[in-house]
Amino acid sequence: MAVIKIAIFQKNLHKRFTADEITKIQQSKAHFLLLPEGYPHFFQSSTPSDAAKHEKEYQDHLLEISEKFSGVILGGSHYRTNEEGNLVSALPIVQSLVLVDFYEKKTPNVTLDLGTKPGLTESIFIMGGLRFGVMLGDDLGNQSIWDEFHKENIEIIFHLDTTRNQNTYEEDLSFYEGLAKSKNIHLIRVCGPSEGIPARSLYASPSGINWKVGKIEEDKDVFKTLSVNVMRSYLL
Repeated sequence: MAVIKIAIFQKNLHKRFTADEITKIQQSKAHFLLLPEGYPHFFQSSTPSDAAKHEKEYQDHLLEISEKFSGVILGGSHYRTNEEGNLVSALPIVQSLVLVDFYEKKTPNVTLDLGTKPGLTESIFIMGGLRFGVMLGDDLGNQSIWDEFHKENIEIIFHLDTTRNQNTYEEDLSFYEGLAKSKNIHLIRVCGPSEGIPARSLYASPSGINWKVGKIEEDKDVFKTLSVNVMRSYLL
């Protein structure tokens, strides 16, 4: 068994990290930092194709964090045109001032991800000695991704999300608790508050809800470092 330290930052999608916040991330000495779907989004872009013009600025801000934080950054998501020429919603993965890879969202949201194509990248990564699965937003309902995780015996899954459903706070907790138990996984969800949209970051495991933001924190920035015990996925 290995203990993995995972820092999650429930962060307002439109606000940059301050120097003090980056220092806080650095001092956590976590192996991973998770940021919410849609972070960073600093520009008033009307469409995904317009937002894609700011790809470098989004990535530069993640590299600012990487200057102080040596762990793996799963850096939220932004729109970009990939190597195949398709507009996609992509999760940049950064470590040691290097943009290592992208995960591309496979299940675009019909309302928000206008004009984007489903991504074709792998959903399973090995970094920091850990083998883990990644989902962005509506990927949570994509059965083919779950089938892949099950086939590959993936134990820990990071869900970078935006809360768009009509569920209550309690219904969301119950849903994630049941999902983690039924699939026997560690499921870590990070969201970001934005324009009245609540954020409900949490950590669900086979034993139940291990951590969650409180109801009064749905509209706030919250930083939390989790210790996750993994049996099968740690490779060092």
